Amino acid sequence: MANFKRSLSGSLEEGYGDSLQHFNVIAYESTSEDLTLKHGSVVQKVVYLMYMLCTRIPILWRNDVLMGKIDALVQRFGLFYSGAADAARPVGSLRQQNVFVRGYFADKANFDAIRPILLSELTPKYAPIDSNKKLYEAIRTSNSVCVSVRRGDYLSKEYKDNFFVCDEAYFRKAIEVIRQKVSHPTLFFFSNDIEWVRQHLHYDDIPCYYESGSDPAWEVLRLMYSCHHFIISNSTFSWWAQYLGRHADKIVISPSRWFANDSWHSNLLNDDFIKI
Repeated sequence: MANFKRSLSGSLEEGYGDSLQHFNVIAYESTSEDLTLKHGSVVQKVVYLMYMLCTRIPILWRNDVLMGKIDALVQRFGLFYSGAADAARPVGSLRQQNVFVRGYFADKANFDAIRPILLSELTPKYAPIDSNKKLYEAIRTSNSVCVSVRRGDYLSKEYKDNFFVCDEAYFRKAIEVIRQKVSHPTLFFFSNDIEWVRQHLHYDDIPCYYESGSDPAWEVLRLMYSCHHFIISNSTFSWWAQYLGRHADKIVISPSRWFANDSWHSNLLNDDFIKI
């Protein structure tokens, strides 16, 4: 869960931070070294270098047949990469001493089997922040709906054409769907531009709460997944909040596409989502 230091709320800082250190995960080490070259067997290193070479030569990585064979080869020797398809990888069946996983693997099929473990480990080490006690109580005692509004960098020239999907109209349509499906909903807004949300997304006939914009990422994630239902953005932080949600009957509303660029595909739009 390496993410922007304030990826969802508050000011966005450039660079990535190791957020896992704040959760109850098993002990691990963090390094900037190439782990395959440092710890892999001779065969793994050779296969790894071959794979990396192919990905850097356009005429090779555009050859689906060749890359399919290469992909099968790297998996055979315990090297897993999210490439042309984020299909589930049978890592547990390998007999390799060291297994190396690299990429995003943005498909719940990769980890659904260990969801109970994830629910336990992706729980913050720390108690809820005192200033949020009333917010947690409101979430617990209402038909709470987490509304995740990703703006910030998605509106920049660098990212807008590929990532800006969830505009104001999307959230208003999603909230209307919630009105139809949830009795007496209460909206809890989370955003990396919370002041914009306060100004543009407020209702006189629905209780609305707004996260302060100053909480650390681990606290924001817990507040979000504590909600009963979800309206998500095309953001992996937002997606994980709904995935970690504890209510089996949760309703999740998502955009109908993950990327503004129609040529890009994502496996994060689950079949059970209501897509707008």
